[in-house]
Amino acid sequence: MKRTGIFMGLIVIIGVVLYFVLAQPKLEANLLGTGLEQKVVVITLGNDGFRDIELLDIRINGAEKPEIAKVQVDESGKGFVLSETFMDEGYIFKDYDTVKIETGTAIKDGEFQSKYGLSVKDDVEINSVTILYKYLGIEFEENVQIN
Repeated sequence: MKRTGIFMGLIVIIGVVLYFVLAQPKLEANLLGTGLEQKVVVITLGNDGFRDIELLDIRINGAEKPEIAKVQVDESGKGFVLSETFMDEGYIFKDYDTVKIETGTAIKDGEFQSKYGLSVKDDVEINSVTILYKYLGIEFEENVQIN
């Protein structure tokens, strides 16, 4: 009888852990701004989890690959720039697949803490951005609607 109780307890614990890992994705993505008739967008990225997030792929309007997708890393605290060239002086732009979104960069208590901004540019109007990412070895997808 005691073994059955321990076994059932382990199943409940495993179920709770799987729920928090699988059903509660940790990437926080919010639209910050658009420009050039919605052909350039900036989305803030934050991590609410306890491990870094690895960005795998960026898609726009369903399944299209954007012309350019880079991550701005705000190390100085001055915020993000809405840029079409991604070469603005004083701002750091990196390839999205080389940046890991660190923990503790999500919005907490209404306070903005993110130091990562996803900048996406294309020659067509961007209506949605899909971010494919990996957290704890599992792939997730986050969709951000622009309209």
